[in-house]
Amino acid sequence: MDTSPPDPQTEILPEEECWKYLRSSYIGRLAVINGSTPEIFPVNFVPAEGALFFRTAPGTKLYSLLAGTAVALETDGMNAYGTEVWSVVVKGIPEPVADDGVPLELSDPDREPWEPGPKEHLIRISPTEVSGRRFAVHSRGRWWPPLDFSADWT
Repeated sequence: MDTSPPDPQTEILPEEECWKYLRSSYIGRLAVINGSTPEIFPVNFVPAEGALFFRTAPGTKLYSLLAGTAVALETDGMNAYGTEVWSVVVKGIPEPVADDGVPLELSDPDREPWEPGPKEHLIRISPTEVSGRRFAVHSRGRWWPPLDFSADWT
C-alpha cells in the first residue's frame, strides 16, 4: 500500500476564469526582453476589450516594449481565507495606443499608476496566450525552512 502523501492538485483554469481573475486584480509583473537581458517591472494594469492596458514613462521598460518582442504579464492572488492561491499569465505583443483609441474602462481613477510622475505612454498587450492555475495552500512546515541543495550540485 502506498502511504506517500498525494500529489498537489493544481487546477488548470479555463481562459474565461483567467479573465475573471485579471479583472479582479490591478497589479502585475511585466516581463520584457531588453536586448538580450530579461527584465521584470511591476505595473498597474487594466483588462479591457480582450487586452491588457497600462501606462508607462520613457525608460528601459518603454524601450523594450517598443521593440515589438513578445512580453508576459503575471498576476496572482489568494482567497480571503488564505487557503487557495491562483496565478494568471498573459503572453502577447505590446503596442502603443493612440489617444483616440483609449477604452472607456481606463478612465477609472482607482486604476492610476502608483508611482508618481507622468506616464504619457499607453501600452496595450494583445494576448497570444492566456493561462492560469489554482491550487490549495498546504502547511508551511512542508517547505520551510529551506533545504540545503548544495549536495545536488556536486
